[in-house]
Amino acid sequence: MTATIPTNIRAVQVQPDKTVKVISIPFGEDELVKNLPEDQVIIRVRAVGLNPTDWKHALGDWGTPGSILGCDCAGDVLQVGSAVKHLEVGDRVAGFNYGGNLQTNNGAYAEYVRLLAALTFKMPNDMTYEEGASFPIPHFTAVQALYMRLNLSKPFNEPTPKSGEKEIILIWGGSTAVGHHTIQLALLSNLRVFATASPAAHNDLKALGVERCFDYKADDIVKQIHLASGDQAIIYGIDTVSENGTTELCIDAMSLTRNSHLITLLPISKECQERRQDKVKVEFTLGYSLQGYEFTFANAIKFPAIPEDKARILEYVAEYMPRVLENWKAGKGNDVIKPQRLRKLEGGLEGIEQGLKIMRDGNYGREKLVYTID
Repeated sequence: MTATIPTNIRAVQVQPDKTVKVISIPFGEDELVKNLPEDQVIIRVRAVGLNPTDWKHALGDWGTPGSILGCDCAGDVLQVGSAVKHLEVGDRVAGFNYGGNLQTNNGAYAEYVRLLAALTFKMPNDMTYEEGASFPIPHFTAVQALYMRLNLSKPFNEPTPKSGEKEIILIWGGSTAVGHHTIQLALLSNLRVFATASPAAHNDLKALGVERCFDYKADDIVKQIHLASGDQAIIYGIDTVSENGTTELCIDAMSLTRNSHLITLLPISKECQERRQDKVKVEFTLGYSLQGYEFTFANAIKFPAIPEDKARILEYVAEYMPRVLENWKAGKGNDVIKPQRLRKLEGGLEGIEQGLKIMRDGNYGREKLVYTID
């Protein structure tokens, strides 16, 4: 039985004055809803998660007025495209969509949303909608950085390295949402993990499995990292912050003698690219490329279509995600991955603007901001 999709739904729209507004938009009669693309699903949204990209698209300069905001959400599958194999109607799922960019008829901060099935995973029975909504962008960005850019072995496969001493990966910003997921996946790839964060977060990071933590504000942090890594040194790095000089520090902390590879999550300057180009490859990656089509990021940077990114994330979602989330317990996670601390905000769609301002102003700590959508 096919669920009835409302003709009009409520959704959060980006405004010209860099605010947001909950409006009614046509949905049920939209051509892409009536004739759902074969690789997409429609879900009834039950919870949403906030990411830095959301406030930058809504309250900053990245967004497009008139577009529907929101990337991460969780809910119930109502319709499934003909080519989708890993999801069924009735499944509880979480996924992401590029909100705040160009779509005026679709976005995660809405009562209903169309999602690419490749970017949508089935939630375990005991995972709450809010936990599910906290996952997609942080987890998939970690997957992209580790397995598509650094080319490390995926979970439960032959470990990296195949022989010899474990390599070290440096994760700058270990207490960020992406850092939280990257740490745990890196451990599954048989790496030793070093991370930077505020000292207040060090115990939490060590509980996740981080071997060495460093105060990101320390004047001699690069020296500390070199001393801690010893003769082996560091050849893998992910800068989850990628601003205010963090990338330069990451580059300098990499091995002085071995070829290294550093991933950043924001665009890099020519100076960064060339800082130690003889030894350190610096590469900017962006989770939106997992959609597989070309797009313009932040109204400034054109990205070509990378269809292999979409194919690889579909493989991960369909084949690896069920094992990563196996035996999940609400609030606790499992033996493989632990959930972030959630901060549940009130107000549903109408309350999201306040959450965006909280993120913009930095009035939150080691927690993921989520909303329940009635």
